[in-house]
Amino acid sequence: MERRNFLSLGLASTALALFERPLFAAQKIAVVVHPKNPVKSLGLDEIEAIFKALRRSFTGGKRILPFNLPARHPLRVAFDRAALHMEPDAVARYWIDQRVRGAQHPPTQVPSSRMMLQVVMSLETSIGYVPLGEVTGGVKVVAEV
Repeated sequence: MERRNFLSLGLASTALALFERPLFAAQKIAVVVHPKNPVKSLGLDEIEAIFKALRRSFTGGKRILPFNLPARHPLRVAFDRAALHMEPDAVARYWIDQRVRGAQHPPTQVPSSRMMLQVVMSLETSIGYVPLGEVTGGVKVVAEV
């Protein structure tokens, strides 16, 4: 009896995991900045450079403050695949390599897309990403990935 319950729980967990992944993969991701940021749009190559800390300032010289969701968050995984062309383990190795070389630090992490919106609304030089359907009037969309 216990084995059957365990098996049922395992199958339900697997089904849920398979169901959740495509939701983020199929959903558009909005790259957002503060409304006062003069940037009107960004290409994927620019977004990749920003989130790999290869580009550190916006036009006009203002320092970019990029924000990320936690490493295994489904939206973060989808964003890293689309914008950085990297899987989670490759992203982790990239930042370990950067630290070993004494180079740039990874973007600051926030726990949720809701917090991401709050941070971007509060800091004029911030950049982050949220599901397109969660965009509010307090941020400006500069790209969709």
